[in-house]
Amino acid sequence: MTTDPQFLTPKEVADILGVHQKTVHHWLRTGKLTGTKISYRAWRIPRSALDDLVKQNSNAQSKHAKHTKNDQPSETTQSTLLDSTVQPISATTPASKMKLYIRDIMGEDSRDHN
Repeated sequence: MTTDPQFLTPKEVADILGVHQKTVHHWLRTGKLTGTKISYRAWRIPRSALDDLVKQNSNAQSKHAKHTKNDQPSETTQSTLLDSTVQPISATTPASKMKLYIRDIMGEDSRDHN
């Protein structure tokens, strides 16, 4: 087979991308990166899958999608930007629940610390 794809280990992929090996394993489990599980713990990733991951997550614009400095966003883009304002953290988010829990343990009144 002359077109045999090069297979990489998760450690090699992590070294190439500059991320932790656990990140590569997470990507494999969630399907963000395709690979083949060859045993209980061992994965092999085709070089083409790594190239696809890099292309999909690249912020480089294609030749047809490049905008000049004089391009203005369309009305729909402007309305979308206006509608996507940042919402304040409510008491139902995990971070705020944790803060309330810690304040309760420490005996602090949560009304005094907003």
